Amino acid sequence: MSTLQTGQQGERIAERFLKRNGCRILARNYRAGRHEIDLIAEEKSTGTIVFVEVKARTEGGFGRPADAVHADKQRFLRLAAQSWLLEHGGTEQSARFDVIEVLLPQGTVNRIENAF
Repeated sequence: MSTLQTGQQGERIAERFLKRNGCRILARNYRAGRHEIDLIAEEKSTGTIVFVEVKARTEGGFGRPADAVHADKQRFLRLAAQSWLLEHGGTEQSARFDVIEVLLPQGTVNRIENAF
């Protein structure tokens, strides 16, 4: 499986996980310039906007997937989130950043809320 296929499969699994856990998907692969947010969701119970970075790894990968969300990546995600909020009038809504780790091929999901 290529890196692209691994990422796409991880995003599909993460999206299903979010929906099962009370979220409505607002956007997939949102781009602001050269920055991208994998998934943008809204928690139905609280109205919180959740910007989600999905990190998928196959068995035998090195380190925890969330370790790849380093300071530069966090900065880029914040910039893209700001852009999305301005475009969608959500500047008054509460928002947070989650990381969802997906381990393949078994599809194990680990959600890290308020990751940064």
